[in-house]
Amino acid sequence: MGLLDTLNVGASGLSVASAGIHTTAQNVSNAHTPGYTRRGVEQSVNDPISTGIVHLGQGVSLDAVSRDQDGLLGMQRVVAAGDASASASYHDALAEVQPLVDETMSSGARSRLSSFFDTLALATSDPSDPGLRGAVIQATGDLADALSRTAEGLSSARETFESSIELSLPPLSEKLQEVALLNERLIAAGGAGKAPDIADQIDRIVRELGEEGGFTAELEADGTSTVMLDGHAVVSGTDAREISVAPPASIRIGVGGGAVVVEPGGRIGGLARAHEAVEGYAEQLDTFAAGFAESVNDAQALGFDQDGDPGQPLFVFDPSSPAGSLALADGIGGAQLAFAGSPAAAAGDGANLATLLDLEDQPLIDGRTPGDALSALTEAVAGEVAAAGTRAERDRLVLSDLDTLSANLHGIDLDEEASKLMSYQTAYQASAKVLTVANELLGTLLEIA
Repeated sequence: MGLLDTLNVGASGLSVASAGIHTTAQNVSNAHTPGYTRRGVEQSVNDPISTGIVHLGQGVSLDAVSRDQDGLLGMQRVVAAGDASASASYHDALAEVQPLVDETMSSGARSRLSSFFDTLALATSDPSDPGLRGAVIQATGDLADALSRTAEGLSSARETFESSIELSLPPLSEKLQEVALLNERLIAAGGAGKAPDIADQIDRIVRELGEEGGFTAELEADGTSTVMLDGHAVVSGTDAREISVAPPASIRIGVGGGAVVVEPGGRIGGLARAHEAVEGYAEQLDTFAAGFAESVNDAQALGFDQDGDPGQPLFVFDPSSPAGSLALADGIGGAQLAFAGSPAAAAGDGANLATLLDLEDQPLIDGRTPGDALSALTEAVAGEVAAAGTRAERDRLVLSDLDTLSANLHGIDLDEEASKLMSYQTAYQASAKVLTVANELLGTLLEIA
């Protein structure tokens, strides 16, 4: 072992200390960079050499600049981010729908239903009064319009959700392709230990994929990430699969020559769930519209109008979309209201008017009165919005706790970095001193020679 070997040992120490200073500086510079993970220098002792008597060290080796990361915690955060985004999206979507069934709105279906029965009650004072009959016709048309507007609003909300999902897929496809490309770069660089910045980029994109679509990721032995959606791999190594819309509110993943439909999570999953919920509300509204209209038309058919003719239907609708198509029948005016109980009844006869008015308290729709049926829809939406808000807050807190835990475990502590910087500075100065001494001794030997 000679002075040249000592120079090599000092140089190795200088190199590792320099890498430590650089890594610490990188940590300090990115202390507040979102998605940045603390770096650390991994070093090991070089294999010694044998002099025949003893084994002498050969300095230190810089193995890698590692990321201080917990793979399991990272996956939990991605899942939690998807859950929180899905819950918030679902709540916000339903909150936008809630005003459509608000009972306090004067132009809403519930208020118009009350007005309809109120005008019938007023008409009992003089069933032959044209003004009172006209008020009933006006209230009938207003109720039909209110139900149609509500149905149209629910349909528009579903279309908005579908459109938002469709518009979200191209950016998601780009992110999936980007993960595949970064996987390729990571493999070429020798893994996450050799290219921590690339690994950070993958983690950042996977987090965005989780928030947007409920994607998850599994860390492979080579450092790459396999991205999953609903149990199906969409990015595997350097390959990314195509995704597309599966109407009305799901995602289709291309697999070979075919495709598989999956249920998304994240923001898109929240919209998909809201789409399903609103579809259920629309069906409830259709059930009410069809049941109520048929009951009124049946009651109208039992009586006779002012001309002594049998009562004609007040409502018309398309059976495929009862609420959306509900309207006052053509040619129906006040004179066509079948208030009389017989064709030869006196002008003030209201025998059948009483039958129409009695509908207010009859269990016409799924065992409920008309008013209770509409109120049940309002309560269902309000209850689900409240429950969704609770879930959204719960999921937000879970994600916040996981992010805080990750920051505490793997975030940048500036005091700790300052301490490391001083340690590496001391190591650098000591290694530099070794080089200086070895160089001076070599000079002395050369002078002697």
